[in-house]
Order: sequence, then C-alpha cells, then structure tokens
Amino acid sequence: MIFIIQSSPSGHGGGKSKTNNQDQFACTILTISIPTLVLVWSKWTLSYFKDTTRLPPGPYGLPFVGYLPFLRNNLHERFTEMAHKYGPIFSLRLGSKLHVVVNSMDLVKVVARDMNQTFANRCPPQTVLANTYGVN
Repeated sequence: MIFIIQSSPSGHGGGKSKTNNQDQFACTILTISIPTLVLVWSKWTLSYFKDTTRLPPGPYGLPFVGYLPFLRNNLHERFTEMAHKYGPIFSLRLGSKLHVVVNSMDLVKVVARDMNQTFANRCPPQTVLANTYGVN
C-alpha cells in the first residue's frame, strides 16, 4: 500500500490521504450494501405477502419466525382466542410455513367432505416420512 503525503497549509497533511482512502472505502461499501439490502428486503416482503389476498384473515407474524413467539403452552386456548377475533377459519405463519386453521367442527366436516381431493393429493410432511421410514 502506497501513501502519498502532501503538505497542507495547516501542517497536518500526514494522515489526510489515509483518512480519505478509508472514507472512500466506507462510502463504497455503503453504496453497495444499502441498495442490496433494500432489494433483498423488498423481494422477501413481496414473496411473503404475495398470496395473502386470497387467504383467510389472521395475525401478522415476525419475519422468519412467523407467529411462533406469540404462542403459549395451551395452543388450543390460543386458537380459540384467535377464532373469536378472526373467525372460525384463520391463517397464520409458523416459521416460514403458512397454515390455515379451521376452528369449527361443522367447517371441518365441510372441508373434509367437499375438499377431500385437494387434501388427498398433498405431499406428506418430511417429519411423517421420517417417522414412518418413507412408508405412506
């Protein structure tokens, strides 16, 4: 690394070039990183909220963890509270996965009876495959 030392009228010219190089480096890093972070954030928010217009209402979660930090030990009680607030069908994210909760026995019967082909063709979760050694 070569530093060019210039004399300044005030007599403090020794550290000017080093400070200017560091300032230029910091400006370059900020110029590159800020637009990159804005682009990543906008892509993530667009993909996160892309299909929410057709979903049932539900609570908003935090990025990456969804609604997990707000759930308590008694999950059925929390779902009942959310059913009073959002209705018998609501959606929420647990981690990065979207879940639709049906909280009424009558609606469960309708969903199971009328939409059985939709649910029958779904791939099983990885945990089910791991617990059953891949046997459906």
